[in-house]
Amino acid sequence: MHETTSPASPGTAPPGVEDTVAHRWAQTLACVGQARQVLREALGQWGLAHLADDSAIVLSELLTNAIVHSDNPDRTVGTCFRRLPGRGGVRIEVLDADSGRLPRVPDPASGEDVRGRGLRLVELCTSQRWGIVLGATGKSVWGEVAR
Repeated sequence: MHETTSPASPGTAPPGVEDTVAHRWAQTLACVGQARQVLREALGQWGLAHLADDSAIVLSELLTNAIVHSDNPDRTVGTCFRRLPGRGGVRIEVLDADSGRLPRVPDPASGEDVRGRGLRLVELCTSQRWGIVLGATGKSVWGEVAR
């Protein structure tokens, strides 16, 4: 299943290219590579292929966290990629139905060196432009990659 929404802003992309690409995935690690491919295709259409590597890292970390750590009744997770207007960037969102478990970056002095490294990569790739939005039916963890 692949759905797109929101028409592109005039003059910023070829005709017929959407500003948003949204997708639902089965909550399995097998979808991470597929989601990266969808993201790379969207970035190419938006003229943002130069952001593909950092964007793929952000997506991989956020989506893997949602798959491994969230308790979703329907066993699905969502992704949403939005082209940022005027900034030459992308907002990557991962949605799940578990608002009880929030990602956190452990304090390096705490000795939790094995866990939390992925979120440190997200911080680096997004220049610390990432966060969590809680909603009535779960949460969205997002990051913005731009140059």
